[in-house]
Amino acid sequence: MNLSIDSVLVQNTKLATAKIGGRVVVLSVPAGAYFDFNRVATEIWCMLAEPCRVDKIFANLLKRHAVDEETLARDVTPFLQTLLEQRLIRTIPSEETQ
Repeated sequence: MNLSIDSVLVQNTKLATAKIGGRVVVLSVPAGAYFDFNRVATEIWCMLAEPCRVDKIFANLLKRHAVDEETLARDVTPFLQTLLEQRLIRTIPSEETQ
């Protein structure tokens, strides 16, 4: 699935997660892997505890970090795509968030 700024994403709540030293570690049995998120990835993961549009994720990160929109989109979009492919997050219809 391709993401757009209008995509609404949320965590897969069936995964084992832990915060260790300010970072999130996620264990995915279906993927047969664990994921150790850096500080920014942890911020994104926390935003996805509730359904969140991609454009809102970008806006929140732009407020917190000294980065331009193009760089942020170029760096964060593949990360979100990987989370989707590994089934750590899922998309939901936007009408479910209203």
